[in-house]
Amino acid sequence: MTRTELSPRFKEELKSFSRYIIYQRRLSEKTREVYSSEAERYLIYLSGKDMDPYKAKPEDIEAYLIFRRGEGAGERTEGRILSSLRSFYRFLIQESDEDEENPAKLVEKPKEKIHLPRVISEDDVDRLLESFPADDILSVRDWALFELIYSSGMRISEAVALDVSSYRKEERTISVIGKRDKERLVFIGDAAVNALEIYLENVRPKLLRSQRETALFLNRRGGRITRQAAHKRFHEAVERIGLDATIHTLRHSFASHMIENGADIRSVQEMLGHSDVRTTQIYTHLDTSSLLSFFDKFSPLTDEDFDRD
Repeated sequence: MTRTELSPRFKEELKSFSRYIIYQRRLSEKTREVYSSEAERYLIYLSGKDMDPYKAKPEDIEAYLIFRRGEGAGERTEGRILSSLRSFYRFLIQESDEDEENPAKLVEKPKEKIHLPRVISEDDVDRLLESFPADDILSVRDWALFELIYSSGMRISEAVALDVSSYRKEERTISVIGKRDKERLVFIGDAAVNALEIYLENVRPKLLRSQRETALFLNRRGGRITRQAAHKRFHEAVERIGLDATIHTLRHSFASHMIENGADIRSVQEMLGHSDVRTTQIYTHLDTSSLLSFFDKFSPLTDEDFDRD
């Protein structure tokens, strides 16, 4: 069924809903796109069953979720659908000026499976960062860039956006502009400071073409290195040493290794720039997983011991 098959009334509801989430809810563009798209799909579904959204009950919404599940929607997608419909019904109730209960709020959100991010061991990080040739200026730049990402946990988009002025040697800090233009100050370790100093003294001046260029990390033409170029260089580096990792793996590994070595979760949250500590809590699951693997490997208890009980 296509959008053109919607009734004029439903089309108008969609337009009004779009204005509502833009001007009243002030949602991000990406969220607005998801909410509008899901509301449209829901109305198309109701049209096919000759149902009125104002008369829908929680069981009707549950039936719709089952229908979408049959189309291949997973737990995460189901969660997005339900969030969209809750907002859509909030809008409908406001428009009707009736004191009604939001039927989508009476439907329980599916529990998402925990998807643990990929991390690499500290030994593998060392192996990677020691693999860059010291006699190649672009390799020295890459070493400094990736050493900094691992030392601070910053995103690649944040790293390539750094200016020389972002680095404060005396304080051993980097000023990072994260998502939604939020600024945070991250501390960096000895290895990253050493790599940055070597890069700034011996490499950046050779790459620089204009004194007006403010970027910390430069490409071979003297401009700011792009995220795509950094990804390409990282891929080439891990391929050389036979390591399965992406640049984002360094960020995950930083957080995981910090937790493993005793850092509290609030500190790691600040360093990663997470607005919600629940996002950071994924790394405590990683730490638990590694402890369980250690237990399975070295515990004196065997399967036979459990079988006897």
